[in-house]
Amino acid sequence: MLRSRLHGLLAGALALLSMQSIDTRASVHSDTLTLSKGWTFHEAGKSEVYPASVPGVVQQDLIRLGRLPDPYFRLAEDSIQWVGERDWTYQCSFSLTTEQLQRPSIHLLFEGLDTYASVYLNGTKILEAENMFVGHEVDVRRWVKASNTLEVRFRSPLQAALPLYDAAGGINYPADNDHAEKHLSVFTRKAPYHYGWDWGERMITIGIWRPVRLLLRGATHFAERPVITYHPERQLPIEVRLPEGAVSGAEATHLSYSLYDAGGKKVFSRVAPLADFVKPTAQGGLHALPKLQLWWPNGLGKPYRYEARFELRRGARGRVLDETRFHVGFRTIELVREEDKDGRSFFFKVNGLPFFAKGANYIPGTLLLPTRTDGDRKQLFEDITSSHFNMLRVWGGGTYEEGTFYDEADARGILIWQDFMFACTAYPGDDAFLRNVEHELRYNIRRLRQHPSIATWCGNNEIREGLKYWGWAKRYPAEVYQRFWRDYEALFCKLIPETLREEDPLRSYIESSPDTVNWGRPKELGLGESHYWGIWYGREPFEILRERMPRFMSEFGVQSFPMLSSIRRFALPEDYDLESAVMKGHQKSSIGNDVILHYIRQDYPEPRDFEDFVYLSQVMQGRGIALGIRAQRAAAPYCMGSLYWQLNDAWPAVSWSSIDYYGTWKGLQYEAKRAFEPIILVPDTAQRVIRIAHDPLPKDRQVRLSAEVRTFSGAILRVQVFPEQTIACGAVGSIALPLPMEQLIQTPEEARSSYILYELRDKKTGALISQYTDYAVKTKELELPDLRASGDKPTISMGWVGDTLQITLESRLLLKDVYLDLEEEGWHLSENFFDVLPGETYVVKATRRTPSSSKRIPKLYLRAINYHP
Repeated sequence: MLRSRLHGLLAGALALLSMQSIDTRASVHSDTLTLSKGWTFHEAGKSEVYPASVPGVVQQDLIRLGRLPDPYFRLAEDSIQWVGERDWTYQCSFSLTTEQLQRPSIHLLFEGLDTYASVYLNGTKILEAENMFVGHEVDVRRWVKASNTLEVRFRSPLQAALPLYDAAGGINYPADNDHAEKHLSVFTRKAPYHYGWDWGERMITIGIWRPVRLLLRGATHFAERPVITYHPERQLPIEVRLPEGAVSGAEATHLSYSLYDAGGKKVFSRVAPLADFVKPTAQGGLHALPKLQLWWPNGLGKPYRYEARFELRRGARGRVLDETRFHVGFRTIELVREEDKDGRSFFFKVNGLPFFAKGANYIPGTLLLPTRTDGDRKQLFEDITSSHFNMLRVWGGGTYEEGTFYDEADARGILIWQDFMFACTAYPGDDAFLRNVEHELRYNIRRLRQHPSIATWCGNNEIREGLKYWGWAKRYPAEVYQRFWRDYEALFCKLIPETLREEDPLRSYIESSPDTVNWGRPKELGLGESHYWGIWYGREPFEILRERMPRFMSEFGVQSFPMLSSIRRFALPEDYDLESAVMKGHQKSSIGNDVILHYIRQDYPEPRDFEDFVYLSQVMQGRGIALGIRAQRAAAPYCMGSLYWQLNDAWPAVSWSSIDYYGTWKGLQYEAKRAFEPIILVPDTAQRVIRIAHDPLPKDRQVRLSAEVRTFSGAILRVQVFPEQTIACGAVGSIALPLPMEQLIQTPEEARSSYILYELRDKKTGALISQYTDYAVKTKELELPDLRASGDKPTISMGWVGDTLQITLESRLLLKDVYLDLEEEGWHLSENFFDVLPGETYVVKATRRTPSSSKRIPKLYLRAINYHP
C-alpha cells in the first residue's frame, strides 16, 4: 500500500538546542538526486509546452518567457490574475542506473507543492497534496525503472476552494485583505498574503515551489535525525535521543556519536547500542561536556554552535550503514508572563538572562517565493545584525521560511518569534480542515524545532482581537459569529497547543498576538504585548508612544514611500504624482497617503511636490518610529520588547517597511539601527527627564553625560554636565536624570534657533559611547538657515578607499535630516537621514551590493529640510 508521510524530524525536550541540516548528499550509503533539470509545464488542455524552473511557480516562468508582464511594474496586477484561475501541469523525465535501481530504499521527497496537486510517476498516482506548507515523502521503489516520467498536475486554488466555500454555507469570511468578492483564501492552506494585503498585490501562485529530491538509501538508514536537547539542571545536561522511527531497517545495532567544537576539534565521542539512545542512558545518550559554550543572541554573546556527527553501525566497530551530521546550539529560552504590581509581565529570558527584544516584523520578501535566493537571505540577516536586532517576528500571513532562513538566524544570533500561518480573519473548524492543519503543524514544528533561534510559537495574528473588537458580531448572524468562536477555540486553544505538547513541549506558546492588549483600551497596556495602532489608524501623535506603554510592543508603525531610486524601478516619470494611477496602484491602504500627509504636517513643512513628499515621508516615518523605540527601551524593565511593523516588502509598494523591496534602506532602518544600539540616550523635554537606556553589560561602566546648547551656526550658548553615573552590569534598564530645560533653553527664540547635543562618554577613557541631537520645538517651527539662499552650500568630496567609496561631508551651518542618494541601483550607505552639525566632518561609506570592478565615481544627490538641490 502506498505510504506518504510527513518529512520532519525529531522530538522536543527541555530548553532546546538546535540542529541545522548539513547536506549529506553522496554520504556513505545514501545518495540524493535533486530533480531540478528538464522540467516543462503547460496549461491544462493546451498543447503549448514551456520549459519550467523547479523550484519555481508558473508566474515566474511566464514572466521569464515574456508571456506575462512584470507584475511589479506600473499597473500590471490586473493582467496577471488569469494564471491563478487556470490548471497547470509540470512534467519531467529522469533515469536511474542499474545500481541505483537496486537500492533497497527509494523515496521521492516533495518539499513544497503550491498548492492542490496530484502527482503521477510512470502513470501511477502516488500523491495527492492540498497544503502549500507541507512536504511529502513517498516510497516509490516499486514504480521506478530505468527511464521515468514524473507529472505534477496542479488545480487552481480558486477553483479548488469554491466547493469548500459552498459547503460552508457560502459564508464570506471576514478576510478583508483577500482582494476578491469571495474570500476563498480561508479554505486553502496557502500563503494568505498571496490573495492580497494592505501592503501587497494579489498573485495566486501555482507550482513546485520547493525542491524535489529522489532519496536513494540502504536497507538500514536514518529516516529521521537524532534529537539533541540541553537540560542545564541535570548532572548530565546533554541528551541525545533517537525518536521513534528514526532508524529504518534492522541491520544497525550501534550508534556512533561525536561532537566537534567550532574550530573542528572533537570534544566528545561515544559508541553505544541503539537502545541507549532510544531511551537515553549514561552509557549512551546522556552526557556532560567540559567547558560547554552556550548559544547567545546578537549583542549578548556569541551564537556558538557545535557540529554533531552520527553513524549507524553493524556492531560497535562494524560497518558504517549510514551517517548524518548537523549543527547544535545549546541554550535555554523562556517567555515570562507573570502577575505583578503593574499587571502581567511579558519578556524573554535566554540562558536565565532577561533581555530587551529588539527587532521588527518580517513578511515574505517576494510574492514569487522561489526567486528568493540564499544570497538575499544572507544580505537581509547582515542588515538586521548590523542594525543591532536580536529578534524577528515571522508574521502569520506569510509562510514558514526555508531552512536556510533559520540557519542564518542560528548563525547570527537572531531569535525568531514564529507565527503559525493564520492572520486577521476567522477560519473554518470542520474535521477535514483541522486534519489538514494538523499535518501542517507537525511537519513545520518538526522541521523548525531544531533551531536555537526559534524563541516561541504564536497561534495567529490578531484573530482574537478581530473576534472581540472588529465588529464581526454585528456583521454576521449570531449563529455564524458563534461558529467563528467555536472554530477559533478548536484550532488555537485545542489543536495547536495539544500538538505542541507532543512535538515541542518546552517552548512557549502564545495563542494570539496581541495576547491581551487592545490599543483602544489603554488601561489594558499593563497586561502583556500590544499592537499599538493608535499611531496610524488612530492618527494619534507620535508623542503618545511615550505615554501608552505596553509590557512588550510587537507591532506599531506608519507608512512611507520607497526611496526615489526604487520608485524609478517600478514607475515612469509621468507617474510621479500622488494622484497618478500607478502610485495609487502601489498604495494598497485605502487611507494611506492621507495618513502619511497627516503625520508629515504634524512635524514638518508642507511638501512642495512629489519628490518632497517622498523624502518627508521617510524622515517622518524614521523619526516617529524611532521615538517609540527609544521610549520603549527607556521604559525597561517594565517594557521588554520593541518589534516595529514592518521590516521588509513583498513587492515595490508604499508601505510600513524600513527596507524596501529592492533591499534599499529607508530612513527608518537607519533610525532603528541608531535606536537599537546597546546604550542610547532618550531625552523627553516635555517630562524634563533624560534616560540612559542600556542592554545587559558584561561589567559595570562609569559614564559621564553632558549637554551643549548650540546655535545653527555652531556657537555654544551653554553647557550642562550631569552627575556621573554607573551602568550596572548584567541587567537591562535605564537611568533617569532630571533635565533642566529652563536652564538649557531660556527663551522661545532660542528654542527655534538652537539644538541640544547630548554626549555620553566613558568616565575613564573619555571615549564617546552615545550621542543624540535634540530640539525644543517641532522641525516645522525651527528657524533653520536656508543654505541655498545664503550660498553656504555643504562641502562634499568623494573618493575610493579600496572597494569602498568614501563620501566626506561638511557644512558651516546645520543641515537638518540629510538624505544622500547616489542615484544608481545597488549601493548601500553606512549612514543616511542624519543631522549634519556645523563644523563637524562626516564620513559616509558607500559599498556596492552587486559586484563591479568599476571605479567610476557616481553622481551624489543631497537634500535636507533646509537644503534643496
